[in-house]
Amino acid sequence: MMQTLLVPALGTFMEEFGIDASTAGWILTAYLLVGAVAAPILGSFGDRYGHRKILLATLAIFVIGSITAAAAGNFAFLLLGRVLQGVSTATFPLALAIVRRHTTGATQRAYFGWLSGTLGLGAGVALVIGGLVLEALSWQWLFAIGALMGGAALLLVFFFVPASSKGKPTRTDWAGTALLVLGLVSLLLGISQGGRWGWTSPAVLGLFALAVASLIALVRVELRLEAPLLDVRTLARPALAIANGLSLVLGFIPYLFYIGLPVLLQAPSASGVGQGFTVTQTGLALLPSALLVFLGGRFAPLLIQRIGSKPTAFMALAIMAAGSIGVAIAPGSLVMVVVFFSIVGLGNGIGFAVCADLVATLSPRNEVAAAMGVNGVVRTVGSALGTPIATVILTTVALSDSGSTTLVSFSTLFFMAAAMGVVGALLTLGLRIGVRTGAAPRD
Repeated sequence: MMQTLLVPALGTFMEEFGIDASTAGWILTAYLLVGAVAAPILGSFGDRYGHRKILLATLAIFVIGSITAAAAGNFAFLLLGRVLQGVSTATFPLALAIVRRHTTGATQRAYFGWLSGTLGLGAGVALVIGGLVLEALSWQWLFAIGALMGGAALLLVFFFVPASSKGKPTRTDWAGTALLVLGLVSLLLGISQGGRWGWTSPAVLGLFALAVASLIALVRVELRLEAPLLDVRTLARPALAIANGLSLVLGFIPYLFYIGLPVLLQAPSASGVGQGFTVTQTGLALLPSALLVFLGGRFAPLLIQRIGSKPTAFMALAIMAAGSIGVAIAPGSLVMVVVFFSIVGLGNGIGFAVCADLVATLSPRNEVAAAMGVNGVVRTVGSALGTPIATVILTTVALSDSGSTTLVSFSTLFFMAAAMGVVGALLTLGLRIGVRTGAAPRD
């Protein structure tokens, strides 16, 4: 929820703190940057020192960040709160690792479906809740809600989640950690600021070069260590690499819609483009998709059991492509947008669940959280790519004579989403796995 809860409030923050749109965007970017870095690192710590222990620490940091942001009197402290909140991205791989340690077979796949479904459901529901809270209360309550949810989750984990056995006691890979942080921050900073600074500017090209150099150095360092932060040999397995590639697509496609649909639906109806919706009405229009993300996650384990992981993954991406085409054909029709974006959500929910199942199944049991952390990074990179690309298309492609966005601009954006869905579906054809019922390989 905290990934998208603040999207409706960006305009409010601009007025409150006297900042422009690009600066306000850092409220979202800071969360993604920190989350991308924290997920694999804290996942690895969980594999070594106990997943429940690290999960509790992560939730505690999230609560502190929420309280900090709620009490912020200036933009700097608000951003600090978001940085602390971003650590919570690690809760997903840690939760999956706990499920992997304590369950097997159909029960394990069902829990993966629950976790993946609620991940997508939260992102969609938050758009509605964010608008309602802003209209009825104030922006501080957005963070107060986060603190209350984080506190409740912390207590529930403390009392009901079993502790996992610790991994082998090893020295922390500080060199790998530093290189991972440097590489990911450089990559995501370049992606997030490319549209503002210029994609060919020295600053952006320098960040990309630093990212490539850091990640290459990371691979070389990790291959030499007995207990690396990330086991790159495991991550290089073809099936696992394809699963991460699918996660990139699954992270990219929804953000094209998260950026494009609010602009489309909130455009004045007199312009012949939009529906003239409020923020809350927009969230309600997108809510059916969020619900189907959840249902897709719940439905995926049954599909994996019946037809296998590979066909299920292909189906998920094909469904997303079909839904995207439906929206692209008639972006001016509210019914078409709601119905076909809901289909996109269904495919996304199935895709999240099957990718989680693939990564957890193909990774050694003592490295699940770290592998899921890397998978989360890849998904975050996809999301980070979606935002600037959607913005570029809506501000440069098929504009009217007055320079405003047209229905053709939106169709172009959603056809791109469909094309990425097709790419993802073709990518699944490269999966070479014997996993039909979700049985895990030997550790």
